Amino acid sequence: MSLPEHSSRGPVDFARDVPTTQKDIEVLRQLRQETPSWLQLTTDEVEALIPAHALDERPVPPPSAKPFTLP
Repeated sequence: MSLPEHSSRGPVDFARDVPTTQKDIEVLRQLRQETPSWLQLTTDEVEALIPAHALDERPVPPPSAKPFTLP
């Protein structure tokens, strides 16, 4: 799959491109109130969310990949 370098439609217009109903807004608001922030989870709770084999299945970087650091 390839994406054009520049979209002919311009920037994303959320009202046009992401239709959202009032019901969507109500459900998202309810879920936000019921779902704890992942920042408030304990280490055990975070580890329970990550499958045991997750690190074994992550893609290996190609040999040509160069290390980088964030500023």
